[in-house]
Amino acid sequence: MKRFTIATLLITSSLMAAMGNNMPSFKDYDTNNDGKITQQEFNYEHQHRMQERAEEGRMMRNAQNAPDFADIDTNGDGIINRNEFRNHQKMQMQNKNMNMNKNTMGKCTGQGMNQGMGKCTGQGMGQGPNR
Repeated sequence: MKRFTIATLLITSSLMAAMGNNMPSFKDYDTNNDGKITQQEFNYEHQHRMQERAEEGRMMRNAQNAPDFADIDTNGDGIINRNEFRNHQKMQMQNKNMNMNKNTMGKCTGQGMNQGMGKCTGQGMGQGPNR
């Protein structure tokens, strides 16, 4: 099970990087390089990233679910520090991985070696639509 989880995380990370879904870095938001992100910096960079995606013609699904400043500023001091930013990104990745696993697990029926994962109908070795 551990190997499966690690493999899933590696594959997910690779796919997301290949698809251009890389998460922003702390530096992207800390525009004045003072080691903290203010509400103004956060709003500016968020708008900038959304505009770039729109100009690239990328789909804007789930934009309404984007975290706001208060979601990341967990101690409520009006500043996002590196730890808060890092913890938020870890949580986002875990949520994405969990959602990805929910959407792909258990959608197969059948017997043989092709059953269990994916959207196939396994019927044995090399048979069915997913060979």
